Amino acid sequence: MALTSSAALDLSKLPPPAFVETLDYEAILADLIAEAKDRMPGFAPRESSPAMKLLEIFAYREMLLRQRFNDVGRSIMLAFGHDADLDHLAAFYGVDRLLIRPATDLEPEVLEDDDSFRARIQLAPEELPYAGITGAGYRSRALRLSPAIKDVATIKREGGRVDVVLLGREGDGTVPPDIVQLVTRSFLEEDAVQLTDIVTIRAAQILPYDIALTLHVRPGPDQSLLRVAAEEAVRRYAALRHRVGAVVFAQMLSSAASVGGVEHVGIGSADIDPGPYGAAWLRDLTVDVQVIGG
Repeated sequence: MALTSSAALDLSKLPPPAFVETLDYEAILADLIAEAKDRMPGFAPRESSPAMKLLEIFAYREMLLRQRFNDVGRSIMLAFGHDADLDHLAAFYGVDRLLIRPATDLEPEVLEDDDSFRARIQLAPEELPYAGITGAGYRSRALRLSPAIKDVATIKREGGRVDVVLLGREGDGTVPPDIVQLVTRSFLEEDAVQLTDIVTIRAAQILPYDIALTLHVRPGPDQSLLRVAAEEAVRRYAALRHRVGAVVFAQMLSSAASVGGVEHVGIGSADIDPGPYGAAWLRDLTVDVQVIGG
């Protein structure tokens, strides 16, 4: 029976860092006023007095400074880093941001977004040889080879066989043969795999699916706005589930379409399970609106 590699830690579910302070301007101002009174007995600034205005300025600037400390602390953490800060975090593991599309005379270059880059940085330590290359290490190696690769899954089979399954970034996720060959050649290099593993590279099997939804609403809400909002929400969920081995749950599709004003969502399909070697791709989406009694 095939076993998939364990999922990476979900950084979004980590508790807030202890150093991040909840800022309260009024509390900072009150502390400054109290300290001024301790240092200058009888000090009682009026709201319109120059002294009070200075304290308000000091309180506001102190709040900005504390916010800066919060931002700096977050910037050096993988879960919160963005843009150039994330590039510097990645440099520690020798990981570069991928170039998705080179610049042209008419359009600027398109680089890998922060979320995808963050996920690859998180996988990078799995490639370090001292602990043995893991399934996540194979994923990390494949993902950094080409920006055309959106997702990678590793499946362990009997006899030390490991299948590395690739999903493309464009369209329905079909991976071109040249990308499969590129990854295959890379895994032939020395120290690319465990000595006991027999690694096979293959493209994911694309499972296209169509969804038809009916939004049941009461009289009043703008039906066209509800339809557009539901379509956008469903497509966002479908895009998130466009991964190797990810099941598209009918209940979650219905939940995504339950935008403001929708009483109930009718859906004419069950869960879409592409299997461990497949990836589900939303081909067509139809959203109808039905008005129910007031």
